[in-house]
Amino acid sequence: MDPVEAWLESRPSDGRGCGRLRCGACVGEWHVEAYLGAGLSSEVYRVRNLRLSYEGALKLLVNDARNLKARFMAEIDALRFLSLPALPRFFGSGELDGSPYYVMEYLLPIPDPMPRGEVPGFMNKVAKAVQTLHEAGYVHRDLKPGNIMLRRNGDPVLIDLGLVKKRGNAHTPLGWRPRRVSMVDGKPVGVGTIDFAAPEQLLAGKSLVQGDVFSLGKIAWYLYDENPPQSMRSIIHRATREIPTERYESAQAFAAAVRRRNRWMFLCMALVALGFVAVALAVVFRSEIKNAMLGLLVPPSAASGTEPGNDTVDENNLPFVPTEPEEDLLKRPDETQEAYFSRMESLAEVGDSSAQVSVADACFHGKGTPTNRVAAVEWYRKAADAGEPAAQASLAFCLLNGLGCERNVEEAADWYAKGAAQEDLNAINGLAFCYLNGLGVDKDERKGFGIAMKAAVRGHAPSQTLVGECFFAGRGVERDQERGEAWLYRATRQNNKRAEILLQAY
Repeated sequence: MDPVEAWLESRPSDGRGCGRLRCGACVGEWHVEAYLGAGLSSEVYRVRNLRLSYEGALKLLVNDARNLKARFMAEIDALRFLSLPALPRFFGSGELDGSPYYVMEYLLPIPDPMPRGEVPGFMNKVAKAVQTLHEAGYVHRDLKPGNIMLRRNGDPVLIDLGLVKKRGNAHTPLGWRPRRVSMVDGKPVGVGTIDFAAPEQLLAGKSLVQGDVFSLGKIAWYLYDENPPQSMRSIIHRATREIPTERYESAQAFAAAVRRRNRWMFLCMALVALGFVAVALAVVFRSEIKNAMLGLLVPPSAASGTEPGNDTVDENNLPFVPTEPEEDLLKRPDETQEAYFSRMESLAEVGDSSAQVSVADACFHGKGTPTNRVAAVEWYRKAADAGEPAAQASLAFCLLNGLGCERNVEEAADWYAKGAAQEDLNAINGLAFCYLNGLGVDKDERKGFGIAMKAAVRGHAPSQTLVGECFFAGRGVERDQERGEAWLYRATRQNNKRAEILLQAY
């Protein structure tokens, strides 16, 4: 079966048949053959040219209730005027009953899921495609898996160009006037997609080359189902750093890193293969190798036969120096909560500060032992005095809320400050809360916001929620609902319940 037909046949029906257009209908010189699906405001159809019989994809705006027509028209203009190999070929546009549409070349979806071994090669090609757009003087601003499709030869193509923006002094093709950002529910559209857009794009609307690099890293993370191999993990980590200047300086540099990774993996595989060959040869010629080695290792008297019986190696008497294994502080798979608590308690009593934190957590939450927050505070204090930042943050939380001890906001703020000095994210978040509310310290909302942002940009969901609240309420920062929503959305991606509640409330 043709791969296109197989894909169409496998697509689930949404009960709308061919959508607004029916199969067999004609739109200009295009014959509608199949309904492919719908997005926020448009529908896509597979069509065939009546005169020349070549395939195309027709995209029709069917819902302008959210004022997305400007973005749709911007997409048409970008396709019409930017003739790049990385973009779809543009076949024409028009209106149908007052609704704009355009036709581009027919493309195939990327595999879902994509075989893990194919991801590096695919990302190399995608990064090269993005680089051609950058070299033309534009940034995409909405890169994500759904906006990448394939030609039949496997080359990736960037689609959905409604947010393409000129950068710097890039040349604008004659006749193209880039449109202003459209409005949706009274808010500007242009920040991209939450899960793939760079922080500076979400929060400040900045359009940088490094923003597209950030999206490339997020796409690779997604294609690996959030579990990339170690060699790709470092590349993704650099591409998705919070600060733009710490990322790869270009899509081309990202592609080069991926290619180096592929060459390194090839070399490793070759070495492994050589290792297997060596082992096979050793098995085949084991006796010859053994005799040769014995000739080098056995003393001359034994080799000459003066001391019979010493011409073999006693494997039971080889020297062996045992090493003391480190105590495992993690719960073992076959270990009950009670047994784990008992093991940690034994370690805690002899002064292991990490075990003391585990015992305190167990007492606080009642895991493997009855809930006892007084005991939890005692253990937290021992570990905190020993310099454990996690214990310092937990002890501060108990003191701030009077859990297992008398409430003491001054001491709580002091312990939060000690944990924050060791870069503990929970401690940083707690210290920010104290400054925002004047708990144990002089109230300073600007300082509290700055401290919270320090942990938020490092991915700490509670701090991201706190930053979102600050933007909504104008605490320590200028009120900005859009940025507040963006930070809350980032926290919800980590399943932060408070962020979800606040989004619904706001």
